[in-house]
Amino acid sequence: MSDLPAGVASARPSISAEEADFVLAAEKLGADVTGDSVNDDIETGTTTCWALKNGGVDLAQIAVDDSGKPLPDTGEALRTKQLMAAGVQTFCPDYDDQVSQLKLP
Repeated sequence: MSDLPAGVASARPSISAEEADFVLAAEKLGADVTGDSVNDDIETGTTTCWALKNGGVDLAQIAVDDSGKPLPDTGEALRTKQLMAAGVQTFCPDYDDQVSQLKLP
């Protein structure tokens, strides 16, 4: 817990070890996780894995904008890709070979 960013533990006092690993993985990839964002960020990671496991899609198919174009490497789109990658690494590592589809900078 002491490795987590300030505010995360107090915003999510029941954070699991797996969720804490996700937060740390997201931070390593460049996505700042805060107390305000931690719940939504974890949801992004778990939803990504749910889609991979149950949706019959691969990561490149879900990492797209509203018009179906790949998410760019800027702003919130880049952050979303970083969270997706951290989610795969943490919550569904069987799909780790797909992280390269995100083409993270």
